[in-house]
Order: sequence, then C-alpha cells, then structure tokens
Amino acid sequence: MGYSPPPSSDLTHYITLQEASKLGYGAYQTLRKYIADGRLPAVKIGARVKVLRSDLDALATPKHASFNDIETAAEKLAASAPPLTEAQVRRLASIFGGAA
Repeated sequence: MGYSPPPSSDLTHYITLQEASKLGYGAYQTLRKYIADGRLPAVKIGARVKVLRSDLDALATPKHASFNDIETAAEKLAASAPPLTEAQVRRLASIFGGAA
C-alpha cells in the first residue's frame, strides 16, 4: 500500500467533503470531481476523503461584475443619496470624464 503525502498548505485542519459541502464550498459530487481532475488536493484518512479548508478557499473565484451590475448599483446609490449642488455635479463630472 503506497503512501501519498498530504497536500502542501499552511493550514493542517482537514475537513470531510460532507463538511465542506455544508459550509457552501459546493455539492459533494462537485468536490469529488475537483479531486478527480486535480483541482482540489485531498487525502484519505481511514475511510474518509478530507481536504484542507485553505485549498477550498483557493478554488473560490470572485464574480466579475458586469457593466449592468455596476450601473444598477450606481442607480440605487444615486436614488438614496441627497441632492448634489452644482459644484458637486461639476466635480463628479470632471472626475468621471463627463460633461455636466
């Protein structure tokens, strides 16, 4: 029976795939697929497959906001903001490169 060393990482606390799934890292089968295709390092401890939380965090990719997301957020912010003075409007227009 061969020994495979644990994945390299700063954290040494391993969690099961069930725990990782409950914490929102993905569905159990998705995590198994990530392990199978090499995206997620894992170790087998007894009968359980375990992963490091830091390795799960490394899988997370930030969602890039689309222009529509930014525009919607800006519209909500503008709707809740107090009215601007003419000087503030000119200043913001110069910052954003538009004409007031």
